Amino acid sequence: MAFTPLESSIGGLLIGSAASLAYMADGKITGISGILGPALRSLGTCQLRETLWKWLFLLGLVLAGLINLLLNGSFAFPEAMPFAALRYFLGGLCIGLGTRLGRGCTSGHGICGLPRLSQRSWIAVPCFMIVAAVAVAVSRHAVDRQTSRGIAKLEWPPRWEFPVGAIVTAAVLIVLTVCLPYRVRSYVSPTASGLIFGLGLGCSGMTRQDKVLNFLDVAGTWDPSLMLVMGCGLCASAPSFLYAEKEDRKPLRGAHEDCAFEKPAKRGDYGSLVFGSCAFGLGWGLIGICPGPGVVGVVPYLSQGGSGLAFGLAFLAICASWLGTDCVLAAWKQRQSTRYAAETTE
Repeated sequence: MAFTPLESSIGGLLIGSAASLAYMADGKITGISGILGPALRSLGTCQLRETLWKWLFLLGLVLAGLINLLLNGSFAFPEAMPFAALRYFLGGLCIGLGTRLGRGCTSGHGICGLPRLSQRSWIAVPCFMIVAAVAVAVSRHAVDRQTSRGIAKLEWPPRWEFPVGAIVTAAVLIVLTVCLPYRVRSYVSPTASGLIFGLGLGCSGMTRQDKVLNFLDVAGTWDPSLMLVMGCGLCASAPSFLYAEKEDRKPLRGAHEDCAFEKPAKRGDYGSLVFGSCAFGLGWGLIGICPGPGVVGVVPYLSQGGSGLAFGLAFLAICASWLGTDCVLAAWKQRQSTRYAAETTE
């Protein structure tokens, strides 16, 4: 796999721009695990109206996956990695468990949490990055004994057509979202944010397991492309999150209804944060998938058959593990509340 600085930089800018659009327009954090999990949970509680924004954002991600498949398929969706189905399943379980316990993944803690100067995110990101790198090192160099070393070869000239088209599309969608009447914008904004986010994932190579794993393989042939994805993503998202830090500021939606910027806790609950981040990092390092690329890539990879079916199995495991962990946590919190209420009445 080659080093693709242009494609990855543009993809990162698109991802960061999507996060900024969602935050400035609707005040929403674009942590994909925090969008996917609650959206799926709402199916069992008949609260679809309360999670409409999340479903529209996910729709945008799926549409972006189809666009990538049609126009950028050879780059964004090569064949899924030929891992054993058990490895895919275990990796998916770790990712779902970890993102629920740690309350975030690469997007929530990375693109959104770091520019908010969240202490939790500044702890989570190194945790899952280090564990993922160790998982790749063990699986590739201790188990499979791959011995190649160095930095991936630069791919030049770059594949500029799709990245440039994605930038133009994103610019049009952002202007359209801002200029539309409020009631229309409330439906267009989340879909546009998801679409831009998904285009960025495909453009950057985040939907490719081999590219993700080669980035994490610092002991082998290292591909630094994803470093540019994170760096450019933060450059695009940071101004919006820093702007929202002042208490008196509201998103565009706040001019028409009681709406404020989402501001998850920046500190506290470090035990589950570290454990969850490490579990997520383990799963990420095993199979090279995280929730965002999972949503974008599930249909394209399933359409390939073969190892693509195992990719779909991993995605199902991510969803099931997140929901199962959420149910356990909810039951535990309910039990703690009941015990506390009983103690205070005695």
